[in-house]
Amino acid sequence: MSQIDIKDLFDESRFPSGWKLVSLLLYAPLGLVLVVIRLLISLQIWILASILPDCRPLRVYLHNGLSLSFGIIVKIAPDSEERDPDTRILIANQISTMDHFVIRRVAQTVTPSVWELPSSLSEALGVHKMDMSSKNVLMENIKQILATTKCNIALQPEFGATNNRVALLKFNSWPFGIESSVQPCVIKAKRPEFVDVRLTSVASTIWIDVLWFLFVPYTIFTLKYLKVKRNTDQEILVREVEKEIANDLHLQTSTHTISDKNEYEKRYLREKMQNRGAQSRGAQSRGSTSRQVGSVDMLRMAQRVNEVLPMVPRNVVLRDLLKTRNAEITIANLLDGIVTYTPEQSPPPNVQESSVSKHPIQMTKGIKVPGALSFQERKAKMIAEAREKYIEKHGLKNC
Repeated sequence: MSQIDIKDLFDESRFPSGWKLVSLLLYAPLGLVLVVIRLLISLQIWILASILPDCRPLRVYLHNGLSLSFGIIVKIAPDSEERDPDTRILIANQISTMDHFVIRRVAQTVTPSVWELPSSLSEALGVHKMDMSSKNVLMENIKQILATTKCNIALQPEFGATNNRVALLKFNSWPFGIESSVQPCVIKAKRPEFVDVRLTSVASTIWIDVLWFLFVPYTIFTLKYLKVKRNTDQEILVREVEKEIANDLHLQTSTHTISDKNEYEKRYLREKMQNRGAQSRGAQSRGSTSRQVGSVDMLRMAQRVNEVLPMVPRNVVLRDLLKTRNAEITIANLLDGIVTYTPEQSPPPNVQESSVSKHPIQMTKGIKVPGALSFQERKAKMIAEAREKYIEKHGLKNC
């Protein structure tokens, strides 16, 4: 029994690649129409199973209707052994959520289930509601059914589907403790080349898998019975059956169990969520960086405007720049009076403060210092200088 990486047993994506993906996209509109039609057929089947009494003709009708809804075609392999009527336990590998229906179609078996369904619909699907609260309770339920009815039981000891290309999950031994003889059964499946959608994928749900059965035109299942295996030691029996099924499928056996699969799926989903969170944080970080760059550009343009018009408040400049995104247009708006503002007095430069501190000028109230300009005069002078610069820069002297 060789050890392999558990991720090799499952497909992360059910979709094909290359030209098969192109053909799948072209088929998609027809596939969606099939989904709608088959859902309507399934609804009719559910209603009939719920209101009509359980009888054999109804079961046959429901089973055929479900085959049409799921697009399932079942075949027996030409090199298959004969089905042994004295062997009540059928052991099979697991490849999809519809295996129980497929085995029921050819072997008239039922599979333990927890589904609450109408009895006729359960019979048509090949499932039987049982108490699965513990292994021992379930084994007692199966033994009681075998003793009181003519039903055969189909069990899949992997208890989880794989991609059926690398290895089997390790078989659980308890199904081999019910009876000392079992008949192995090998299940294979194939879909059309142009819609080669895989039967399942990692962390997929039952209903998603069922929807893909409704989407594809058909799925061909091939069953092959192997020779009956007998052994009173269930540990030896389980390993013999496991190896024989694996050899017929040209697969390996592995030490990975259904518990390992569940842990792998949890880890896969957790890592997927973490990657999405990292991508989201990266996008937010890029957005924050672009906003910072935008803020730097805005401040640079505001500085250019204030160099020309120092008396204009900075908040007025920034507010107009948010609209224009252009320093020259904002200057024109301020000079032409399109943007109104209350001029502010600029504090005297540090150099002037230093000069004044060294050579203080004594002023008395009511006395104007020669050469000093009033605020209005300085404002008019700055506006005139700014207007001349703007006219000269844009060549508007002759206008």
